Amino acid sequence: MSNQTPDNSEPTLPLLRQERENVVDFGGLCPLYYAPMHYPTEVELYEPSFDPHSAALHENSRQPAATVKVQVPLPCGHFNIWRPLHDRRAPVAARLARFFVGSAALQPDGRVVAPNNSTWDSRISYSSADDEYYENGHVLPVINGWRHGTLAARSLFRKVEHDWMMTYLAPEQGNSHQQPLAVWRFNYAESRRAVERFHAVLGFSLFAESAAVEWCVRPLSSRRFRRIPIHVLTPEEARYFSEIGSGDSGESHADDSLEQRARIIEQYCGQILAYRASSNEYNDYVVHSVPALAADLTQYVEGEYGFELAVSFVPASEGPDGWQKAQVARQSLHHPISGRMREGEDALSRCGLDFRIKLRDDIVVPPVSVELTHALTATAPEQRLCMDGPGCNFTICVRDPENTVGSLQPPIGAHEHVLRAGSEYFAALLESDMAESSSKQVELEGMPYGPVRSAIYFLYADSVPREESMDLNDWIVLLDVASRLSIPRLHQLSQARILAEVVPDTLAALQDPSDEDSYKVPAEYPDLETIELLQGVAADTGAHDLAQALDRLVAYYPIEVCENRIRSSPVGEFVPPPPHHMGTHDHDPGIRFAVGRAQGPFGRGPFGHHDFEIEGGDPHGPVQMPIMAGPVIHPEIAPGFAHAGGNHRGVHDGGFLGRLLGNWRLTNIPNNGHADPPAPQPGPVPDVPHATHAHMPPPESDSESD
Repeated sequence: MSNQTPDNSEPTLPLLRQERENVVDFGGLCPLYYAPMHYPTEVELYEPSFDPHSAALHENSRQPAATVKVQVPLPCGHFNIWRPLHDRRAPVAARLARFFVGSAALQPDGRVVAPNNSTWDSRISYSSADDEYYENGHVLPVINGWRHGTLAARSLFRKVEHDWMMTYLAPEQGNSHQQPLAVWRFNYAESRRAVERFHAVLGFSLFAESAAVEWCVRPLSSRRFRRIPIHVLTPEEARYFSEIGSGDSGESHADDSLEQRARIIEQYCGQILAYRASSNEYNDYVVHSVPALAADLTQYVEGEYGFELAVSFVPASEGPDGWQKAQVARQSLHHPISGRMREGEDALSRCGLDFRIKLRDDIVVPPVSVELTHALTATAPEQRLCMDGPGCNFTICVRDPENTVGSLQPPIGAHEHVLRAGSEYFAALLESDMAESSSKQVELEGMPYGPVRSAIYFLYADSVPREESMDLNDWIVLLDVASRLSIPRLHQLSQARILAEVVPDTLAALQDPSDEDSYKVPAEYPDLETIELLQGVAADTGAHDLAQALDRLVAYYPIEVCENRIRSSPVGEFVPPPPHHMGTHDHDPGIRFAVGRAQGPFGRGPFGHHDFEIEGGDPHGPVQMPIMAGPVIHPEIAPGFAHAGGNHRGVHDGGFLGRLLGNWRLTNIPNNGHADPPAPQPGPVPDVPHATHAHMPPPESDSESD
């Protein structure tokens, strides 16, 4: 494998290299729906809960009745279309708090939230040793089975080596007609939060020079995948990475080693770092990715609402076991993740795949500057200064071209040091040799009086007067004033308010979970004429964040409509055929990715035609995700309960009880002396959709599908 530099190089796999017809074209990849599993194999971390203090009794009723406030954690996005993603700051279900005893995430009130020093807003980790996915650093499985956590996968299986006690994802043995592939999809358009940073641990291993693993990424607004380069560290560079055990960096000072390591990581930003390991009696060529080192892939998806990440395999061309020479997410069975509650988030450092996303709002409004805060409280710390108040030593006169009665526009009194701290325009004016600087008075030509007065008032009160009564035009005028007076915080706030005026909050439609139609009706977006008008306003006022947000809305609106229609329609079109297990291999036959039957205005794919209408769609309600039915406890917390297979579910046979419960067992609670899960808490478990297996579209020839 040769070292590469970041570029726009195309993927090798034809299926990933082809340009899609539009942003909602799946490019021949058929998204597959895997129904969430019931307890105990999967946990719903963010389930609806209720506040007992909000209960109110109704005495006038014939029967005792009460109302209680139900808290529904709204998702910030979706993982592989169907799985909801939550911001890690959201508290997990109260009944799961006991699994985090002693953790820094456990709050005094019993809630479990991410620690304050958490860097990532959304995180998905996969452990091949447990064959489970984890969300937001919580060591409880949210998805069981590697394939169930993918958007699409073919010709891959999870290999377990009992002799070497290792496990990994590898190409199927004997498969020569399809190149193995797996795709993961993240979309945060629902919360209108863009990707600020994206780091990922993409573990892989190669044991033959002809074998290869190729990682690719595609922003959802783009029609092409980009290949992520892989850099193999030189022996000199590898000395500074102690985790690979190569060389000895003890010759230099520890600080110098860390500094040099940071320089290497920065130099190859946007690439996956790997190293050449020593050969052994079984393999002359061994290359591993640097363990637990997250590659900075921000440059590929920054400013996007979502993206797809794909990995393709090239088995070795020599030897009978060439399929085994390219591996992903290789882990030791001796170091599983499941149940390591005491380690907490540190246990996830052993995961072979770890996706970490930092999000930001469409338009970020900065906090009040320290300089302005000091200026407002410098004279009297116990009392803030005010506009037109005592001590004002600077006068602002406004010549409004539309004003005909000057007496209705009195001069605005302000404090020089407040203007200097809050406005870049006044700071430059007061530091210059102009007459206004010495006379302490300025006349603003051709500006509206009301918005100018609101802007100066904003410097003192950090609020806009009569904000609730302002319409879109008022905010556009205030944006222009904030731009001309160079008031950064007001400039960003005006952009955010303009965006909120023209685009309703997407999450507002999900506030009422009982309204089934709310999942089928996406937010109303402005028409293209309004978009073009606002784009012109953004260009004239230097509102770059507003311009980028409008571009994202235009690009992601059809994507969001498409995914909403898929989620709210029958899943039969997307249910994969039943797997065929072969021995201890998690083995599924290769699924052919045929182009969907429908050919509509938004391209190919089984999701529909004619303005996103799904063929044979069910008009009733969304697909409901089941909630974990009751509390669970782990063998680590309850010593003495563990089957022969330990944590290697599906690898060793632990008897009927072991196969039934895996790593979990029921808690000793009243009326729970049977194998069924306890009653759901706090509410009923929605039914799992019982969709029949739909006939998959007939596979196309290799030349077309690949």
